[in-house]
Amino acid sequence: MSLRKAFQVYLGWCPMRDLMRPALTVQPRTAAVPGGQDGVTPELGWWNRYHNQLLAAALIASVAAAVASLPVKDAPWYSAIFLGVGLGVGLALGFLLSHRKQYARIDAGEFIRATMSRRLRITRDLSLPVAIILFAGVMAYCVLEDRLDQIFALMLALGIAFWAQYGFTLLWERRHRKTLIAEKGSMYTLDTAPGDGRVC
Repeated sequence: MSLRKAFQVYLGWCPMRDLMRPALTVQPRTAAVPGGQDGVTPELGWWNRYHNQLLAAALIASVAAAVASLPVKDAPWYSAIFLGVGLGVGLALGFLLSHRKQYARIDAGEFIRATMSRRLRITRDLSLPVAIILFAGVMAYCVLEDRLDQIFALMLALGIAFWAQYGFTLLWERRHRKTLIAEKGSMYTLDTAPGDGRVC
């Protein structure tokens, strides 16, 4: 063994290093995303993968629906179930019809915060606070009016909608071999290497 090879082995050099590729790589057109340079995998945690955020939301809504069902009794129970299932299915169908176009825009790099338009940035910044305020208002109204069955119906609808969105998102990612990333006000996609079946 030559002196050079001895040093390489000592330092842990791998002869196959240049042939190895990461499971996720930043797409060339989204090189300006928080990931940095072309082909460099950004440091992403479990939460940054968008489908994991949807999974957490679906689990929370399901638990909330189970808790909200406890005070519901007698006749309102059936009407609340029908109302919740109807709203949930409606939301799921709406997402089914629109998610391909929406995810195609994300894949094209339109939702990278550094490059998105000022109008889109303001819309995205305000969407979550407005949704929280509206949700809190509906909850307060239902509690004050003693309409606990409607709280259950709303939680059930949200649970169905989030589970559907989670499933559609996983199917889209596997079909396109990409992973949707949501972090720091931006959404973009990373390529998934062929043969890599990880979704977590």
